[in-house]
Parts: sequence; C-alpha cells; structure tokens
Amino acid sequence: MASDKKNNSGPEKSVNIRELAGDKNAVRRTFPGPRNANAKLRVAMERAAYAELIAHAKTSLEAEVCGVLAGQVCEDDEGIFVSVEASIRGAAASEKSARVTFTQETWNAIHKTLERDYPKLKIVGWYHTHPGFGVEFSEMDMFIQRNFFSAPAHLALVTDPLNGAVAICFNARDGIEYLERFWVDGREQSCRVPTRKSDETSETNSAGGDSDRLRVLEDRVGQLVQALDETRTFHYRFMLTCGFIFCLALITAVGYTIYNQSSARLQPPKVNQIVPVPVQIGDKSVILGVGITSWEVPPELDSIMLQAEIAREQAQAKASTNAAETAATNVP
Repeated sequence: MASDKKNNSGPEKSVNIRELAGDKNAVRRTFPGPRNANAKLRVAMERAAYAELIAHAKTSLEAEVCGVLAGQVCEDDEGIFVSVEASIRGAAASEKSARVTFTQETWNAIHKTLERDYPKLKIVGWYHTHPGFGVEFSEMDMFIQRNFFSAPAHLALVTDPLNGAVAICFNARDGIEYLERFWVDGREQSCRVPTRKSDETSETNSAGGDSDRLRVLEDRVGQLVQALDETRTFHYRFMLTCGFIFCLALITAVGYTIYNQSSARLQPPKVNQIVPVPVQIGDKSVILGVGITSWEVPPELDSIMLQAEIAREQAQAKASTNAAETAATNVP
C-alpha cells in the first residue's frame, strides 16, 4: 500500500488514548463489560460484528484477507473505550499468502458500504488474517497501522483462522501497544501478545523470550501437522468410499447375472403363438402345429433352418415334377 505520508512513528508523534477523555466527539455510553476492567484500552465488540469478522477470516485458509472495523469512540465514568459495531470486508484487496494490500478499489468499496449501511459509524480500526502463521504483527502491518490508522483510538486486529488466536494493538503515547483482552457482548476474550512488544523494541535473549518463540514454533508445527492429518484423512475416506462403491457395483452386477441365468434356465420357454406348418410325408401332407416362443434363435441354428427350408422346397418341386411326368405318361 503506497502512501506519500511521512513516517509518524516514535513517541513524539503518538498520542495517549486518555487524551481523548472529554472529547466532544466521544459518545456517552456505559461500557458493556465489568466495572474497573483491567485493560490499557477497553475494546467492546458486538457479537454480530465479531462473528462476521471470524466468518470472513475463515473464507480463505491460504491467502490473507482484510477489512475495517466500524464503530464509535465512547466514554463513561471510567474513561474512554472503543465500541466496534460492524466489520466491513475489504473487497478487491490484493490477497497473497503472506501479505494483503488495501487497494483504491478496496477503499472505495469500504466507504460506499459504510455510507450506505452504517451512516452513523466511523472507521475505528482494521483487521487482517495470518492463516497458519500466528498472530504476530509484521513490519508491513506496523507500517499500515502507523500511516493509515494513526488515530489514537484506531485498532489493529490480526487473527489466525486455523487456531483461532487473536491479537489486537492500538496507538499509545509510547508507540504501538498490544492488548491482553477485549470483550464481546460483555464477555471477556483473551488476546495473544506477540513476543515483540513494539516495532521500536528489539527482541531480548532472555529465557522468557526463548520460551515464547519456542511456543510459537510449536504452534506452527502443530498447525502443519494438523493440516497434514486432515488431508490424509480426507484422501483415505475418499479412496475407501470409492472402493466401497466399486465393490458394491461389482457384486450387484455379478448377482444380477447369476440370477438372470438361473431363472432363465429353470423356467420353460413361453409360447407366444402356434403356427400350422404343412409337412410332406411320402405322398401325403400332414399339418403340424409349431409353437413360436420368445427365445432368440442362435445364429448357427438360423443356417440349419434355412437349409432345411431349401431342401423342403426342392423336395416339393421334385414331387410336382414327378407327378406331372406320371400324369403325362398315363395319358392314352
């Protein structure tokens, strides 16, 4: 995501969220959670908004997806909190396996949806996914947060749709800080705090840092193993189903063939019609009744019957000739 803005990172450019206290733009509202909530910034999400965010995250397990959080900056007796009332998907974003970019078409679609469906809300942050890579913010994520969501109340949320982990950060006076918890319909939800606390603080070599990195590595290996097991299980079930269907079809075909042959062998042929056929026996003609059945005559029998018919016709012709000769001889 390109921008001509100057990098505003650093303590001198950030603003503490408490400086918004008393802001006329803050909406007076009671925080939908416990009193005296222990959080650097209280974040309250409505159930429908959070459900839409999670549903969008799970639409792609290969490439990152993104969107914005819409809501209001609110204030009660305990101070400022952010109320997230809707999530808007980033349509037409450039989505890749390890990076997502807000394009101009994405912003146009987001503002159109915001004006049409949520005219009373404003953008209070953004979200994106890290499918299979944990929820630690990258340098590009930090760049987007500093330059495009630099307001004190702007949130950045990242989630891994494979393990359900969520991390949230916001713009504090001393730079970008991470939240340990947030609330959905008043119920507390835990956030994953990455090993790197801010983009200005380098990683330490302490035992705690090593254990955190080891835990992240174990999580990623576990995700890969789980994905491999799911793929293997799917292929096994697919092959087992195909084999079962093939065996069932083969058994059915063999059984039908055996049954058909057995029933045809046991049942007598069905006589459809009786045809009278004259047969010459010596000097006499005899009428025989021939039954016509539904049996198919084999090809080898067809030639035999044809030869018999030819022989019969020749015999009749010879008999007629002999009878004519005999009659001519007896004429005085």
